Amino acid sequence: MSIFAIADLHLGLSVDKPMDVFGSSWQDHVSRLEENWRSKITPSDTVLIPGDISWGISMEEALADLLFIESLPGTKILSKGNHDYWWGTTKKVEEFMASHGLTSMKILKNKGFVVENTLIAGTRGWLLPENPESKKEDEKIYVREVGRLQRSLLDSIRAYEAGEVEGEEKADIRPARKIAMLHYPPIYVSGNANGFTKALEEFGVDICLYGHLHGRAHQNAFNGVKNGVDYRLISADFLRFDPVLVEKDPENT
Repeated sequence: MSIFAIADLHLGLSVDKPMDVFGSSWQDHVSRLEENWRSKITPSDTVLIPGDISWGISMEEALADLLFIESLPGTKILSKGNHDYWWGTTKKVEEFMASHGLTSMKILKNKGFVVENTLIAGTRGWLLPENPESKKEDEKIYVREVGRLQRSLLDSIRAYEAGEVEGEEKADIRPARKIAMLHYPPIYVSGNANGFTKALEEFGVDICLYGHLHGRAHQNAFNGVKNGVDYRLISADFLRFDPVLVEKDPENT
């Protein structure tokens, strides 16, 4: 069993939202994604998808995209992105998925999961205070999202201690690694500390995956280890629509 990750699928199978208007790199991105996904991911694997999943405005509009994801192998853990307008309350999303037979997807919000020896936590995130575009009203959302990350990390630890494990019996659990998945970057290329980085460090997170940045904005991504946390940009176009295997950096042990 392996853990893969990819963010920003930007699916629009039932809406008129062609992604190639954002550049030639998005040409035929759905078929390329499917081909790459099926070439490496098996039903026993888990795929982390931190946000910007569907362009649908409602859950009904997003259904075709969710059915597409359902058709792909593996268990998928989804979290919300800034363009996921279809996303309602966790209860409503889970009920909608259950009513349409979408059984391979799990929703991550204010909770955590354990996949074999790995703790999975995360949140959407938000603009960091150092961002020039951050306004006074963004501060409240930023603080709220830091709190949600902390609650998710706490819940992943609770689930681990309770033996709520996907894929293995509790007796077989090995010392766990911790992965956090956010949509917005929790750190910029400046490497400055903030509420997200402090929470990740305090909880001993090994790997932090994030998306949101596209095209020229890739150059603003922080990719590397900072205070023990391995930060990785996994936007779909950055990965060339090829889900990446998440392995712990042997230097970050």
